[in-house]
Amino acid sequence: MNDLSVGLTTVLPTVVAFLLPLLTLRFKSRALYASITTATTLAVWLLTLVNFMKVFKGEVLTYAFGGWPPPLGIVYVVDMLNGVLGFLAATLFLLASVYTFWYFGRIESGHEWLSTLTLVLLSGVLGCLYTGDLFNFFVMLEVLSISSYALVAFFRRRKWAIEASMAYSFIGALATMLFFFGVIFIYASFGTVNMADLITKAHAIPELGSNPLERWSGTCPGSWCYGNVFISSALAIAFMLWALNFEAGIFPNNYWMPSAYAESPTPASALFAGIVDKVGTYGVLRLFITVFTAYGSTLMFSVGGFPFRDFVLIVLSTLGLVTGYLGALLMFPQRNVKRLLTYSTISHIGIIFTAFSAFLSHVSPEASAEALAGVMLHMVTHAFGEFLLFVGLGTLSVVVGSTNLARMSGLRGRYPLLIASIILGFLSLLGVIPLAGFFSKYVIFTALINAGLPVHGISIVLISGISALGYFKVIYTLMVSEGSGVTPRETRLYIPTGITVLLAALLIILGVLLTQSSFINPLMEHSRELMSVNGLLKYVDAVNNLSTLLGGA
Repeated sequence: MNDLSVGLTTVLPTVVAFLLPLLTLRFKSRALYASITTATTLAVWLLTLVNFMKVFKGEVLTYAFGGWPPPLGIVYVVDMLNGVLGFLAATLFLLASVYTFWYFGRIESGHEWLSTLTLVLLSGVLGCLYTGDLFNFFVMLEVLSISSYALVAFFRRRKWAIEASMAYSFIGALATMLFFFGVIFIYASFGTVNMADLITKAHAIPELGSNPLERWSGTCPGSWCYGNVFISSALAIAFMLWALNFEAGIFPNNYWMPSAYAESPTPASALFAGIVDKVGTYGVLRLFITVFTAYGSTLMFSVGGFPFRDFVLIVLSTLGLVTGYLGALLMFPQRNVKRLLTYSTISHIGIIFTAFSAFLSHVSPEASAEALAGVMLHMVTHAFGEFLLFVGLGTLSVVVGSTNLARMSGLRGRYPLLIASIILGFLSLLGVIPLAGFFSKYVIFTALINAGLPVHGISIVLISGISALGYFKVIYTLMVSEGSGVTPRETRLYIPTGITVLLAALLIILGVLLTQSSFINPLMEHSRELMSVNGLLKYVDAVNNLSTLLGGA
């Protein structure tokens, strides 16, 4: 069926984003633009909440734009994986919009453009997460990227902001172009870019049966489509992974992140660290647990007696280990709090990629499902924790007039609730009981141990230990160091404090809930299904049914 709640999630913010600049011809009120942005993100949040509640019950939601049956038209497909991330994204954008009521009063101009770019970024993020079409993923990745470049360059009078935006946009344009090359290889060999259609063509699964989508995209006789589908699949994966690793911030494609995050407006940098980097991570997950799985997909061809898909996952996991260690090691020397938090983000993305080694074909389905549950959970806990810290420390940088950590010392008596929330955010990222960050790391750790990967599991602990040096450096400065002599510009931080306290409370509540089997068991069940042939069948059947409905067959 066509679920309107799925389609409106990207249409609504796009329409409002295009209307906002027209309002500047008549209205200059900062509160007006903050209100419009907040109202729009609230509406999107409600839509994603509806979608999340449906997929949590086991449904797979679909929406075909323009009434065109897939694979002829663009289709959005929402299951548990992107349903969780879509709701997470909308939640963070809503909080960022509320934050602008305070933040707009601290910037001289450009509030209408910050609102516009934020809504365009929201459209790009949700478009990437919800789409069931690889070409549309490329299009929405461009939307996300272009708005991100502009947000990094928002303070255009700062030369470092322009330099950071240029570095980001130059390599980002190359990355998205390579993703497009990957899509070309897919289409040239399989005759389709629709993910559900591609699943049936790239797998030798008899249960898939007849595929209504092939009425328009053509059939694949035997295991072949056009040319050598094994080589084309490998080339497509290579091109697309380069782009997705860039977006996620995996070594060596993450050198642009510290400058870009540090120079962005605080709401933007909080969103970059909270959800934008998860788009790249999600793209990798979707490729390997849905499109090219271990169940006889075209990536399972043997190279020296070893499945090529497993080789790629080992490379990704190794890069994740390197990224995790580098991010943790580079945190401590940082004096700029935004750069420190960026390296924290890099380290946690590395932890997530390390878990991909549990998706190897010889690993038990239970361990693979546990790893997926841990990855999904850690994306949520890291997003809450890192968003909290960027908002909290970003706010302090505004009131003291600098992102230098030393200038933030001695503020514990002025902003006790804000600083207490910041400390809880750090402790969650570190993995301290009973905060939610501990449980997400623990699930990944146990999954890696159960998968027979003790080195990877122990590395999670070591990376966390190294990260503690950077985290406690900030905590010590805020709580113990004497005052820097800087007089804060203001003392009333009601909105930033409320947001950070809310997120800190969510980390505590989620941590308590994760101790209950009634909460973790459904997540494990959904993960098992996502990693199973039955999960593939549900995904494909949902799109097939929509195609049949719209095609009149």
